[in-house]
Amino acid sequence: MFAIVVVAIVSVGWVYFAPEKVRDAALKIKNDANLVAQLLPATLPEPSKIESAYWLPQNWSSRQRYWFHHTSQGTATIPVPYQWFLALERPELSISYTSLTDEDYLRRLGFIPSPGSKDFAGNAPSYGYHEDTSNGDAASSSWTPNVPDNPNGLPVGFAIVKGGVDPTTGASYEDQIGLTCAACHTGHLEYKNVSLRFDGGPAMVNLGEVERVIGLSIGYTLILPWRFERFASRLEQIKGQSVDRKQLRSDLELALQKIKKQKAQGDSLLTGQGVADLDEGFGRLDALNRIGNQVFYSNLLDPVTGELPDPLLKGNFARHDAPVSFPPIWDTPYFLWAQYDASVLNELVRNSGEALGVSAKINMTAPGRPLFASSIHLSDIARFEELLRGADPFSAADASGRKFTGLVAPRWKDAQEKFRGDQAWAIDENLVEKGRDLYRAHCFECHRGPVNDPSFDKRWPEDSFWKPENPDRSAKNEKNWVEIGGRHYFNVTQMPVTAIGTDRQQSDVLTTRRVHLPESLGLNPVDDLNRAWGCGLPANKGADPLFVLALMDVVGKTIDQWIIANRTSEEAKQQMWGPRKNCQNQRVYVGARANRNGKDEDVLALEPQYRARPLDGVWATAPYLHNGSVPTLRDMLLPQKERPTSFCVGSRQFDPVKVGLVTKTKADDACAAGLTDFNVSLLGNSNRGHSFEGKETDVTKLPPGVIGPELTDVERRALVEYLKTL
Repeated sequence: MFAIVVVAIVSVGWVYFAPEKVRDAALKIKNDANLVAQLLPATLPEPSKIESAYWLPQNWSSRQRYWFHHTSQGTATIPVPYQWFLALERPELSISYTSLTDEDYLRRLGFIPSPGSKDFAGNAPSYGYHEDTSNGDAASSSWTPNVPDNPNGLPVGFAIVKGGVDPTTGASYEDQIGLTCAACHTGHLEYKNVSLRFDGGPAMVNLGEVERVIGLSIGYTLILPWRFERFASRLEQIKGQSVDRKQLRSDLELALQKIKKQKAQGDSLLTGQGVADLDEGFGRLDALNRIGNQVFYSNLLDPVTGELPDPLLKGNFARHDAPVSFPPIWDTPYFLWAQYDASVLNELVRNSGEALGVSAKINMTAPGRPLFASSIHLSDIARFEELLRGADPFSAADASGRKFTGLVAPRWKDAQEKFRGDQAWAIDENLVEKGRDLYRAHCFECHRGPVNDPSFDKRWPEDSFWKPENPDRSAKNEKNWVEIGGRHYFNVTQMPVTAIGTDRQQSDVLTTRRVHLPESLGLNPVDDLNRAWGCGLPANKGADPLFVLALMDVVGKTIDQWIIANRTSEEAKQQMWGPRKNCQNQRVYVGARANRNGKDEDVLALEPQYRARPLDGVWATAPYLHNGSVPTLRDMLLPQKERPTSFCVGSRQFDPVKVGLVTKTKADDACAAGLTDFNVSLLGNSNRGHSFEGKETDVTKLPPGVIGPELTDVERRALVEYLKTL
């Protein structure tokens, strides 16, 4: 997944010794100023001042949190060995050694500091960990989390994958460093030099800049002699033995060549398509397109030459043009459909697909070795879900006892405790009452009843989140909750993109993208999924299958191969798979399109939709809309034409009044150095839709993109006040 931006790195040395040569070079390539920028040190935000940190209570023990933060999924996201990563320097032009893994430096990339594992119990309190639940292991009583290996105190979301055998080549590899789901799904907010941290929330990392930082660091090491010597000496200290410098330089050069070649191939493909990647920036990622590029392009490159075996596979590479905010994942194990577009049913498929997307090793090119053999840690991936899920809430004796027992949303009142006396955090109970009425009138239809508001349930018992049957859904023969294989799942509302009116780029990825599959893989996604799971997908006569179905097929076969290789018992297999099928959401119609020969053919197509989730913890999930295009909750309730057209992303400074990101004032000319300047006019960045501006009282007569009447300022304040309490 991680193709690093490194081009002609030999030019970097000029910056330090002869700036005028850089200017001369810039004149020669004035039509490609981006190339020059790629050779210069990364511009990152200055580290904010943090005096104390605090993990908000969410029903997890400190050990469970730490296990979630640093347990490997079997991914090798960073394209260098773990020990190299420890020895590399920051891509800054300095004479003295500056570690790439310095805590403040990685914090500037958006990562949350974490204690080392050698004395976790002793160091945990200074990083904000505390025991917030007396029954922290209740989420999964069958196992007790160990303290995962993080001896060097890397940030939340970094994990060591132990060395092993490459499933494609059979060659051994050293310990690698990979990202876990915690890297993207762990949030933090900063207010008055206090860092409030919480699991399952959207991260504010800039993974695109991580790519560039790693590539530049390798390039600087190779071109600047003193850097290479420092790198080699540091590596010797880490290994506790001498290293062959000639071989080390050769290995570094080979790694850089591979990085540059993959980047050049991607750039060439995009240039040929006449497009370019959209800047994802802080807090967003075009995860689905990146997963598709990794699985159906990078994984199909020849492992020795790095070339594509079939020119048709070039069409599998897509630009990053549909970035989305990292979604909160509390409650998610109970959603009937996951992803913003309600496209994934089975949780093991969802999570394993994410692991493949962040560079788990997998064999998709060597038929002589087991196809779909991989480095994924499937048992731990399944345990992640167990920890998030907890016990089925419907196992309680009565409705009054129903609640989530796994990871729960962070609560405003727990954050408020850290700022007693600060009126910005005070809750106006009178406004809360008014806001509750407004929520029932304008939010309930899509987001349903609140997860944990006894007052709402008492006033409108038939509309309770926990009520299996819901009168408003009876006309559609739908239930609030459905039971599958003895487990209950919340039937999330799905809305057509044309009705909700928000940016459609993400919804197009899984409804329009198609991929070419090599015959050597033996895949026929529609037939495979129908045969294995009885999905009932109509026959697809198109030459290339939908990306979503091809991905489901590959992930399913990867899981099956892991189960075979690990001689997993039938009981354990069923436990990991869970009761849900590996099937696509049946928003299906059959249409026609021109094939490669210009003739119309029947093809399987899907209608773009987005799903609405419950709003518990919504106060901690800014910026808003699926693509992060609205900075605060208050802005979300403005008519769409009045929302900010640009704002800065990357800082976690929190505005407790508007509830969200601290935005620029009119006097500000630009974002601070290193922050992402979010411009809503760019492709994929639209902040339209989900707007309260209608003049009609009948919501069925509202135009597309408008979901309710225009609110008064007092009504907006009241609704925001209520949303804080969820």
